[in-house]
Amino acid sequence: EDDYDSEFHYTGRPTACVQGLDPHDRTLYLGTFTKSLFPGLRLAYLVLPQTLVEPMVAARSLMDGHTASIAQLTLARFIEDGRFGAYVRTMRGVYAERLEALDAAIKASLGHVATLDRPAGGLQAPCFLINGHAEAETLVQAGRAGVHLTGLSSLHADGQGRPGWLMGFAASTPKEIQAAVGRLAGLFPT
Repeated sequence: EDDYDSEFHYTGRPTACVQGLDPHDRTLYLGTFTKSLFPGLRLAYLVLPQTLVEPMVAARSLMDGHTASIAQLTLARFIEDGRFGAYVRTMRGVYAERLEALDAAIKASLGHVATLDRPAGGLQAPCFLINGHAEAETLVQAGRAGVHLTGLSSLHADGQGRPGWLMGFAASTPKEIQAAVGRLAGLFPT
């Protein structure tokens, strides 16, 4: 089970992880600090049944030169001291505010072009095109306006998904989000 982005949940209760519900110890639980801290840290974790610890440690030792001990120790202390939990709670609020800004800006400026499918968690939101707007064309126009988006179709194995954009909101302030959506809105006059 890959519990990607689980720290950033904004509505309701997070879904229980399968590993925690498995009474037979048949589920491996994998997580990373890529989204919660930063990708360059290159630290992840694996929760597994006791019977698999020794073989997995052996397999891991054959894979690469390992992550620096100082990074591992620093992160361990950050977690043990409760600072990681406090940081995640703070960032959850920051990201929820940014998601709200994205939702409000799209409703106010792009409601005739797209609708945001507000996610319960994560750091990106799908935005579906409406009224016959072609995804490929809108991506080119957005890029020319300095707004770089990923098309939703490219995220489907057959490339035939519902047309739209995947919009990241974590790295931008509400003001920056409003400005970017404003640039997009300028491409699609009402």
